[in-house]
Amino acid sequence: MKTLLLAVAVGLLALRAGIGAPVGNEQARAKLEAIPMNEKVRLSNDEWRKILTPEQYAVLRERGTERPFTGQCWNPHQTGTFVCAACGNPLFGSGQKFESGTGWPSFTQAMASDRVTLSKDTSHGMVREEVSCARCDSHLGHVFRDGPPPTGLRYCMNGVALRLVQTQTATFAAGCFWGVQAAFDHTRGVLKTTAGYTGGHVPNPTYEQVCTHTTGHAEAVQVEFDPAVVSYTQLLDLFWTIHDPRQKGGQGPDLGDNYRSALFTHTPGQKAQAEASKAAQEGPGKAPITTEITPAGPFYPAEAYHQHYKSASCGLPRR
Repeated sequence: MKTLLLAVAVGLLALRAGIGAPVGNEQARAKLEAIPMNEKVRLSNDEWRKILTPEQYAVLRERGTERPFTGQCWNPHQTGTFVCAACGNPLFGSGQKFESGTGWPSFTQAMASDRVTLSKDTSHGMVREEVSCARCDSHLGHVFRDGPPPTGLRYCMNGVALRLVQTQTATFAAGCFWGVQAAFDHTRGVLKTTAGYTGGHVPNPTYEQVCTHTTGHAEAVQVEFDPAVVSYTQLLDLFWTIHDPRQKGGQGPDLGDNYRSALFTHTPGQKAQAEASKAAQEGPGKAPITTEITPAGPFYPAEAYHQHYKSASCGLPRR
């Protein structure tokens, strides 16, 4: 049986100690920031008014439309991820953006089908498809079927409803990926987590294959984060607290190379930070750290039933 007690319980204690804690004393914003990114956001209109600017509130919560060529995201050329300005839900990648000439930011598709919801809008004497954020139900804009190939769609969004984030990616292996993912899901600044397999030699492995210990893969979690909110060093600090990096060949009763402790680094900077962080964990009289530090290779998302899994054994409901 997989064990979540160490991974989740200790991780959440670390979060309460300060990792990813909301900044400032504004109660409504603190409430929003405490909601894991994979969970639905339900706030009152009064709470949203305290969080959003008047312009954002008029568009996001009152279904307004900004004047063209005025929104902050209508024509940025930077790369990154466009997130919901209300709740931070990642919505569109910069590679999906195109210049439509309308004065509103336009995209060919959303990052994933579950990031937005579509509904019929009959306001203003027209029939249109309204686009809303799937996480917080905020109004974003409309989608039209006059876009470029390959989708033929034009997601016409209000710039004030979006925020461009220069995201980074990190990959962690610390035993059973259920608990690891749960811990990072509760970290402020983490926009997306994916449980999966990496570090081995078999392409597109299944869970059953990985469990045979013949693929070389570790159960891991890939984390997309906003470095302006949480640093890679802070994520490393959390990583050390949610498992025992001194145990060799598994975690707790979960034994085997697929449960090993490992850091898969995506940049030379991450490698240097990971090595320094690992060295800081060493000390006289302590068993050596077994954590591997290797360059990140192909990452294969795990099956859908493994994503954001919450075990009743640690008092959390299964999603």
